[in-house]
Amino acid sequence: MNCFKKSSLRISGAKLQSRPEYHFRIQLGKPNFQVINGTIYCQNQKPCAGAVVRITQIDCRDNTRCLLGYTMTDKNGYYLFSIKARADRKYELAVYAPLLSRGKEETN
Repeated sequence: MNCFKKSSLRISGAKLQSRPEYHFRIQLGKPNFQVINGTIYCQNQKPCAGAVVRITQIDCRDNTRCLLGYTMTDKNGYYLFSIKARADRKYELAVYAPLLSRGKEETN
């Protein structure tokens, strides 16, 4: 019996700009360690290196927020978090576009 459930979230049409912030809410089922990972893509469908992903924990009873951390995407647009998830909490991911681009070829 496979006890691991894998889900993915794909946002079609979302285009990372230089300033906007994108929020995603995720509810995890069981109170145990969870790995949250994914790949961020630019509007040209190429992996977005250097984007920042922030994870926040939200208490469902009173909506208080607790920042759990940040990570940056690698050169392949990949990010990863490992957290001790709680069933009575929500988790929100916010994605920030890279502040700097290294060259014109990365923005096309």
